[in-house]
Amino acid sequence: MGKALADSFGRVTMSSDHPAAAELARLCAAKGVRHAVISPGSRSAPLVIAFTKHAEIACHLVIDERSAAFFALGMAQQLHAPVALICTSGSAVLNYGPAIAEAFYQRVPLLVITADRPEEWVDQGEGQAIRQQGVLALHMKRSVQLPRLMSDGLARWHAGRLINEAIDSTLLPVPGPVHVNAPFAEPLYGLTEQADDDHSIVQPSRPIAQVMTESFVLPDHARWLIANLSHCRKVMVLCGQGQWSAGLKQQLGQLAALPQVTVMVEATSNLDDAAFITGIDRVIEGVNESNAADLKPDLLITFGGAVVSKRVKGLLRQWRPEQHWNIDAGQRHYDTYQSLTHDIAVSPEVFFAQVAASVKPSESIYGEAWRMVDARTRERHAAIVERTPWCDLKASGIILERIPDGSDVHLANSTPARYVQLFDRRQGLRWFSNRGTSGIDGCTSTAVGSAFASQRPTTLITGDTAFLYDSNAFWNRHLSPLLRVIVIDNGGGNIFRYIDGPDQDPALLPWFEARHGRDPMTLLQSFGLPGYEAFDETSLHGALEQLYAPHDTPAALVVRTDAELSPQVLRAYFKQLRD
Repeated sequence: MGKALADSFGRVTMSSDHPAAAELARLCAAKGVRHAVISPGSRSAPLVIAFTKHAEIACHLVIDERSAAFFALGMAQQLHAPVALICTSGSAVLNYGPAIAEAFYQRVPLLVITADRPEEWVDQGEGQAIRQQGVLALHMKRSVQLPRLMSDGLARWHAGRLINEAIDSTLLPVPGPVHVNAPFAEPLYGLTEQADDDHSIVQPSRPIAQVMTESFVLPDHARWLIANLSHCRKVMVLCGQGQWSAGLKQQLGQLAALPQVTVMVEATSNLDDAAFITGIDRVIEGVNESNAADLKPDLLITFGGAVVSKRVKGLLRQWRPEQHWNIDAGQRHYDTYQSLTHDIAVSPEVFFAQVAASVKPSESIYGEAWRMVDARTRERHAAIVERTPWCDLKASGIILERIPDGSDVHLANSTPARYVQLFDRRQGLRWFSNRGTSGIDGCTSTAVGSAFASQRPTTLITGDTAFLYDSNAFWNRHLSPLLRVIVIDNGGGNIFRYIDGPDQDPALLPWFEARHGRDPMTLLQSFGLPGYEAFDETSLHGALEQLYAPHDTPAALVVRTDAELSPQVLRAYFKQLRD
């Protein structure tokens, strides 16, 4: 890059002699990217050199690309800022796919930087040269291909503009993953001096700053929305996954105090409040022919990410409210419940700040009707769980009572994310789950990355299949001693013994349940991590004491339950709620 470019502190530093790699690292640092998760490889050497030699970027080595991508997702989830993800060319890129899809649907900012072979070698029998350009585009907010040659000013300007756009696109207008594909020709390991002054032969690209803006509902439309909410007699607010401000929770509380409104939340909504319905799956079982007409909303308001409850989805698709407003700054025509009538493209914080305080009470008992059903099903729930034998349901209730205050809780797919919804939740816990795609493939790695970035006490509740599937999560130098993992071990994909269909044919069930015959304790021992076991209520209480004692490494608890009994109990649980 000529003699020297000076950095922002006036010092001469070293970087890769590939201009694209050097510009990527420099612009990432200038625009606030502070972490890069890197997997080893040769073609990515220019990127590794540029990022590891930049003083403002902390680089973290994670060998397995699939695990690395989920680790970065967990970090970005906590930092609320883009994390760079760097790998070599070829199949390494494809291993990012599951985490990229999750980040896309969960709206987590990731800057995916993949090294590539020169395009001329694609389909010519050259190793690790696949059709890499745009290979992940379907689940990217944006895909950028950098020029291989940056020998003139126009090419350098073009590359700088593309990099600026890519980094900004990870956050605006809504967060998500962005792909930058960077082809490099050999040699790959060269170094050059870098400085940032006006006398350099090669001028660096300018960082292009984003000026933050916020859209709002126009006054005439806001008045119309407030009038509808004030005159409607049955309004249901359903909150999806997300991390929300205290102000939004307060505004939802104002609405929940109105007689015509009920507010429903899940664990991953992170909006638990005494005024809200917090056990959706539980309360839905209290809906029957005699009260359905009173409980059916005339107006449904939705916001946030995924909703776990299949029961509420099915019920609302059957009911088809007369009006459905979805509030989302980025997602257009998001019609989960097949009744969408109004798409409100602002953030939920802005929407509720504009309307909540101005809505007037109407003559209605709608909120009280839902509270009565909630009270009845909560009372039945407590009685059922009290007399339930040792099983997944019983173990889940005990575990949820013992998680330390101030913890983050990650819920693996698929049964842990469902069991938690049945129980009342304590204040002061934050809940996370990979519900963007609802896959099991990176639940542990995401929790590992989250705990590393947040440095908060973190508990992952997972199943044995999901835990074993993501075993490389612990092949990682960045394990927080504040991480605790609770594995509900029922010997396989126990959810398929509960889902109608797979459980009906004993010959087919093994193809769904897939008993693995592996012991999670053996895996823990192979990574040198302390592990504890529980086989009943008494041993679970003791093991939880051991688990949450101070440790120098992550620690895990394997809870053994019966594969056949647990789904039988869960079926009986819902039947008893209905009866």
